[in-house]
Amino acid sequence: MHKDKLKHVAMLINEKVIQKAGWGVMEELEINEKQNELILKVQSKKKLKIGIRYKRMITGIALPNFQQAVDIKMLAAQHIPKTMMARLKNEEINAIDETGNLYFSYKNGKENLLFYEFENKPPKKRPVRNRVFSPKAGFVVMALLNAKDFQVQTMRELQAKTGVSLSGIFSICKTMQENFLIEYSYSKPIRVLNPGQLLDEWAAYSLQFLTPKTEREGYQIHRKAEDAETGEKNLAPAPWQEAAKLLFQKFESVALTGVQSAQSVSKFYSIDVGEVLVGSLKLAETELRQQFVMTKSNKPDLVLIEPYNGSAFLETTEQRTANPVQIYLDLLASDDPRANEFADIYREKALGY
Repeated sequence: MHKDKLKHVAMLINEKVIQKAGWGVMEELEINEKQNELILKVQSKKKLKIGIRYKRMITGIALPNFQQAVDIKMLAAQHIPKTMMARLKNEEINAIDETGNLYFSYKNGKENLLFYEFENKPPKKRPVRNRVFSPKAGFVVMALLNAKDFQVQTMRELQAKTGVSLSGIFSICKTMQENFLIEYSYSKPIRVLNPGQLLDEWAAYSLQFLTPKTEREGYQIHRKAEDAETGEKNLAPAPWQEAAKLLFQKFESVALTGVQSAQSVSKFYSIDVGEVLVGSLKLAETELRQQFVMTKSNKPDLVLIEPYNGSAFLETTEQRTANPVQIYLDLLASDDPRANEFADIYREKALGY
């Protein structure tokens, strides 16, 4: 996935570290695309292996483990902000980004190296190719990204998975093929060329055009209760799981999403808020009000999300969680910045592309 990016990072390390240190590169780069790893063998006063792990975004200061032993470990990313570079420097963690921001420290006997550069700005983002997608394209994107080996044999099979008309499928696939996101022919299946690129471009389109159309409401929920002795009515806080369970029983188009679903792959942070996709926010709220007092709140226990269309419910799990791609999109769209940060961890561990 990041082969070209790793080569670019290796070039920067050679320019900003190896040449300045008077070292020399010994062999061809060893690149492990699956792990987004690069091993750079250099000659200083002794032979050294520099291990580099590329991540979409650096959100923590944990050094990666490499499949083979390395002498120097480095983190790499497209861009590492100045504050994060300073934090890595304080922890003496070597890192570099594609703009040339760098912290590199190495000590061995009399050899004592220190290079750092923090001021480079992030690269300009490529504009979203809006014409590639439409709201209906979400069905096709979701089906392809969830398909085995990221491919579907025929357009009729894709129609059966999505419910989109054949003419709609053809139009969407043709546009995606013209933009080098998929390939297909009469004799070959419909195949995603680069799942990570397709997900990134779909997420960018979704956040810009579809998230604003998504209805999202947060509630504090209380159970209606009556004192057995006095008959007085009172309210008791209710866990969001009770409300979610009721929705699962009453409606088919309901799925757990966001942080609670993503916690299955990583306990990123502890917060007890349930996010639930519902086919109709109005119907879900009406059903819940029969048993609970629902108070709209900026600090909710429960968040109901009515998506822009039914593609959000494609291939939900038996446990009634949304499909992994939708969970990723909902983490990105969350109002909680910690959930946005969690998206990167979830993508790496659950999606793997």
